[in-house]
Amino acid sequence: MTEPETEPASAPETVPTAGAIPPTSRAEIDELRAENAALAAELAELRTGYRAIAGHTRLRASGTVDPTGFTVERQGSSAARAGRLTTPRGEIATPAYVPVASRGAVAGLTPAELTRLGAQALTVDLHEMYLQPGPAVIEGAGGLGAAMAWPAPVVGDTGIAAIAAQRKTRITDEGIAFRGRLDGSPHHWEPEEVVRVAHRLGADIAFAPADPADPARTERWARRALAEHAWQTADRHDAVSLWGVVTGGADPEARRSAARGLCRLAEGDRREGGLGLGGYRLEGVVPSRDGEALRAGVEALDGDRPRYVAQVDTPADLLAAVAAGVDLVDGAGAVRLAAEGTVFTAAGMLDLTDPALRADFRPLDPGAERRGTVNRADEFTRAYVHHLFVANEGLAVTLCALHNEHFFTSLASAAREAIGDGGYDRFAMSFLRGFGKV
Repeated sequence: MTEPETEPASAPETVPTAGAIPPTSRAEIDELRAENAALAAELAELRTGYRAIAGHTRLRASGTVDPTGFTVERQGSSAARAGRLTTPRGEIATPAYVPVASRGAVAGLTPAELTRLGAQALTVDLHEMYLQPGPAVIEGAGGLGAAMAWPAPVVGDTGIAAIAAQRKTRITDEGIAFRGRLDGSPHHWEPEEVVRVAHRLGADIAFAPADPADPARTERWARRALAEHAWQTADRHDAVSLWGVVTGGADPEARRSAARGLCRLAEGDRREGGLGLGGYRLEGVVPSRDGEALRAGVEALDGDRPRYVAQVDTPADLLAAVAAGVDLVDGAGAVRLAAEGTVFTAAGMLDLTDPALRADFRPLDPGAERRGTVNRADEFTRAYVHHLFVANEGLAVTLCALHNEHFFTSLASAAREAIGDGGYDRFAMSFLRGFGKV
């Protein structure tokens, strides 16, 4: 008996996995993405060109120039220099230390107190103020200075370095996409939006957006920021000075190249009728550690423009920045350490939570030379402030913050005096030796 013929088994049908993209399709999608990115870049370039031409035309007609001015009054034997930065809201004698008021305040210190201890300007995080209370509220109050009851210049830090460090942040040529710290809401800051926020919040000095890891992208963003800055200034008739940001990491040549590129950009913008860059910030350098890169960047910048370094949290960094030719420094370390009970003294750092200070009735810094202003922290003993920390009294942090901010503003003031006397290098070495760092 013969077996019935059977049809040969066919190969099992392949069912595409959900979400899988065939290789050819993926290549096509990648090609489309590249084309879209190129088109977006071309459109951005056209928009930038239009805004620049329109803004420059209006600025030339009104005779508007950058609202800040800078004069070098004394050049030391090294690159250290003393100068004067003028803004519509006041002058800053440089070199100067600028306290950081990220969210519009400095550890419970009033504007009057900050003025008495020698602060000439404050640095505010525009990103923080943008999130809370928001541009509409600040604009309605008359700008950052009016909202804070602060009568002197306000420096607006975009906060992009901190945003870039967040896990969900995405940086592209178009801009920076991030999540709000308060509620996780999505935000997208193109270079133009950063400038618009700075103008709305009313900063006296604002920094162009920067990608800390990409100097070329930073320069492209600066070009777009300058075009929007010209447009906003012509449209709003306000007085904001836009400063460029020099990146490049610890590589001296990368720093030098980035600085030169921004200088060429600023010069070209002014030649075409724009405002140019009012000054320069050197981003991502620790002066006492990255001295060669810092000096390379400074030397490549325009000598008649002020230079700024952020996050200077130690006396060694402040003095190294001044020695390299930096005019303005800021730092949040003074307040951060104050919250932990640590204060700076002429002999080094002192932990006021140490039980050994329970009966130490000396002032916080008995060896300090009282230069210029004094502050109310001088009235209290180490034993008393130690007691405040043990008792969890808020006055403890306030007094330490006041003391530390006074320490840094006084140190910058003393550095300026030493430059004027022609003995800056000797002054810096003597101070650091006494501080225990040499």
